[in-house]
Amino acid sequence: MIPTLSRLKLATRAMTMTNKKQLPLFYAICPDYDTNPSETLQRRLKVRPEHWRRAEEDKKEGVLEFGRGTVPPPSHPLHSDPNLPSNLQAMNGSIMFFRFKSTSEVWNRLKEDVYYTGDVWDKDKIQVGEFIKLPGEGEEA
Repeated sequence: MIPTLSRLKLATRAMTMTNKKQLPLFYAICPDYDTNPSETLQRRLKVRPEHWRRAEEDKKEGVLEFGRGTVPPPSHPLHSDPNLPSNLQAMNGSIMFFRFKSTSEVWNRLKEDVYYTGDVWDKDKIQVGEFIKLPGEGEEA
């Protein structure tokens, strides 16, 4: 049996997650700097654990729906970069789907990310937008 306090925390988190599902869905396309892809990849790998910790927090809060690194085309030099660990795919950016009230909240979240502050993402090329809602989506059950 789950202790009362734990049940309360689970119920609160479930309520918060349900409320988040009613918020608009946004996308963020964040390409990496491409002037020196090898150096950018090294910066990305250095701070990746911190980026993932924040992503896990966002998932638990119901803010992050989906997030992945993007793979460059096969002809991209990162695929043959000697600094790329053999167990990793080449990466040249990120894509994420967020639940927030506004585009400005998405931008605030991105600007806090270690990939943004650590000069991995190309700040001038980031795209943020909102998805349309499906019929009935976001309505109270």
